[in-house]
Amino acid sequence: MPIVEIVLRIFFGFLIPYVLINGIIFFLFIQTPKIQVIDQDSKDYEENKIKFSIDCLLPITDVKTYFQESEIAYSKLGSTYVIDAENNGTYQIKVMALNRAPGNSIIEIETKDSNPPTIDLDSAIITGNTLIISVHDAQSEINYDNLYATLENGTKLVPTYIDKSSGTVQFQITEGKKIVVHVEDTFGNHSETSFTTN
Repeated sequence: MPIVEIVLRIFFGFLIPYVLINGIIFFLFIQTPKIQVIDQDSKDYEENKIKFSIDCLLPITDVKTYFQESEIAYSKLGSTYVIDAENNGTYQIKVMALNRAPGNSIIEIETKDSNPPTIDLDSAIITGNTLIISVHDAQSEINYDNLYATLENGTKLVPTYIDKSSGTVQFQITEGKKIVVHVEDTFGNHSETSFTTN
């Protein structure tokens, strides 16, 4: 058998397959899962969620999510994973691929509104049986659907006038002198302030 044919057989029959197979094995061995966090609007106070996907050629064998080092649940919609970010703090995502290569991502959430809304006492106007106040929230919005006041006898009053652009709210008091105004933001933080009418 000619030497050239022997060399070609060794080259194409052994060396090339050996290099290709080992190259593929090495490529798969060094594969590391990459966690891609999907950008969220930081002003989306109504629904604060962390959404992420995992990029890896190998199957993912394990996904765990944590808040302040305590494991929490996640949901999956197609190829997107979702964590309910109920509180401000540190969220961590840990994944593992079939080759035992780990992936890790840490997300700091500071956009959740944990402060109650404010009632501007300096701008409050009490005229006869009418109370006019200004309500504000530095982060989220006022939940005007759940804004009310109570009288001394427990009677519940709803505003007679609301200007959402300025936060102006007006109550008409039918009886009694003390009124307690209850204000809530869209995150459920609430505050109350009492007023005494003339």
